[in-house]
Amino acid sequence: MVTMMNNPWADLNYLNKIRVKESIKYNVFWIKDSLNKYGLLIQCDEDFILPKREFKLKGIEIKLDNTSTPNQLILLLKETYDWEIFLILCNDLINVMKHYDTDIIVKVMERLVRWQKLLQRTTLNILSKEEQMGLFSELKILQDYLFPRYGCSRSIKSWVGALGDKQDFLLDNLAMEVKSYRLTSGNAVWISSKEQLNSEKNPLYLFACAINEVYRGETIIDVVNSISESIEDDNLLYEFLEKIEHYGYIPEIQQESLSKFSLEQVNVYEVKDYFPKIHLEHVSPLIKDLKYRIELSGCSQFKVKVDEILK
Repeated sequence: MVTMMNNPWADLNYLNKIRVKESIKYNVFWIKDSLNKYGLLIQCDEDFILPKREFKLKGIEIKLDNTSTPNQLILLLKETYDWEIFLILCNDLINVMKHYDTDIIVKVMERLVRWQKLLQRTTLNILSKEEQMGLFSELKILQDYLFPRYGCSRSIKSWVGALGDKQDFLLDNLAMEVKSYRLTSGNAVWISSKEQLNSEKNPLYLFACAINEVYRGETIIDVVNSISESIEDDNLLYEFLEKIEHYGYIPEIQQESLSKFSLEQVNVYEVKDYFPKIHLEHVSPLIKDLKYRIELSGCSQFKVKVDEILK
């Protein structure tokens, strides 16, 4: 999953510990227990309080000791072969303690709750280049086209593709499907399901995003951070980040593998009856999955201007 990571437990003997080198005011140690399990020990004078509901981290044992001063929170990895993802989790907690001066315990526990959700997934995969391009395009449409017209709240709530809806964006008066393609590889987009260009809401527009992979471009995390900084409401920010995670993007895991892109142009097409698509009535209900490619150079008669449809 992650390569070229230094294992801080590699040179430790069992029942030994070594202080984390990061500049933080709390006592934090890499440890090995009596069974040679990898662990992280956090000591703090404040009380650690676990969430009231059942709290478990998949593959990780949590030990809490509030009986002495300082309090101790210990995380132990059950299987050594999972050390890379465990190290990412530990570094995430260390980063929280490094950047916050108050409510440290609350912040640490909030991060553990988030990791609880992440580790419940069956897989934590790195996004492929194509998946990155798709998410990048949707984020840029959200940021550059919807925010200026509808504001953050309405725009984010309209982003339903991340939750498994048929189209990417559903607004009061229209539906939008966003597709990306490499500018250097022709002018065609892949449609990955029979429902994507068949919407119960009309009109439906196809936003075709021409992407270049460039050295001075933006990564997904750049766009996510930029959007996050523009969201002032905490609940809305939580909704946005939750949708990002539904898409499969987990920043703590993905950072080293992200490509840099530039959105070169956006062409918008109205998906009318004669638009080149596969109509649902022409597909047997027994066909559950299909994928086809549309050559956009022959679709000029369906082109529309963004300013005319987003009002």
